[in-house]
Amino acid sequence: MSEEKTIEPDVKQENDTKVENNVPITRLNEVISERNTLREEIQAFKESQDDQKRAKLKEEEKWQELNTELVKELETYKPYKDKWDSMDKKLREDALARLPESKREKFSNVDTQTLLSIVDEFTVAKENPPDRQGTVPTDKLGKVTDMSMDEKKRNWGQILESYRR
Repeated sequence: MSEEKTIEPDVKQENDTKVENNVPITRLNEVISERNTLREEIQAFKESQDDQKRAKLKEEEKWQELNTELVKELETYKPYKDKWDSMDKKLREDALARLPESKREKFSNVDTQTLLSIVDEFTVAKENPPDRQGTVPTDKLGKVTDMSMDEKKRNWGQILESYRR
C-alpha cells in the first residue's frame, strides 16, 4: 500500500555556546552602593590624614611647613574665588540696572539672592497689556457708523472679530 516516509530535515543545529552574564539588578545596586560608600570612606580618610598631619606639624611647632602647605592650598582656591566674585558682581550690576533708579541705592546692600527675587517682583508687577487691546481697528473697516446696512451685513464677521480682540 502506501509507504509512509518520514522526511528528516537536513539542518544542523548549532550548540548555543553563548553564555550571558546577567546580574540581578538588586545585586548591581548593592555593588554600586558599596562602591559609593567606599569612595566616601576613602575621601574621609584622606581628609583625616591631612588633619592629623597638620595637627602633628602644629604640635612640633613647625609653623613654616604648615604655613607653606596652607598657602599652597589657598593658591589652588584663589582662581575660583576670583571667578565667583566677578560673576557675583556682574549679576548684581545687571539686577540693579533692572531696578528703578529710586530703588537702586535702597537695595544695593542686600545679598544677591534677595536682590534677584526683589528684581523679579518688580518686573512681574509691571507687565503692561499689549497696545490697542480692546480697540476697534478703523483702518480696515472704516467707521462702522458711516456704513450702510448692506456694508454692515457684508462685514459683520469683521466687526464682531474686532470687538473680540
